[in-house]
Amino acid sequence: MKATSLKDWPKVYRKLRGMPGLDEHEKVLFARFAAATPDERWQMNVNYLRSLDCWGRSAMHRFASK
Repeated sequence: MKATSLKDWPKVYRKLRGMPGLDEHEKVLFARFAAATPDERWQMNVNYLRSLDCWGRSAMHRFASK
């Protein structure tokens, strides 16, 4: 089986388009995550946490109990 990449997410999305119970935004997110390699998924998670300012040493100190 050929490994997919994040650039292949439109192909995965076409397969998920008919899936009931998910709105359009959820289907796109699911397709992007399903098509990504493990390294790409990790990078997506890190980027999301950085956008929330919840990544790095300063975030650990901010959320630590006092």
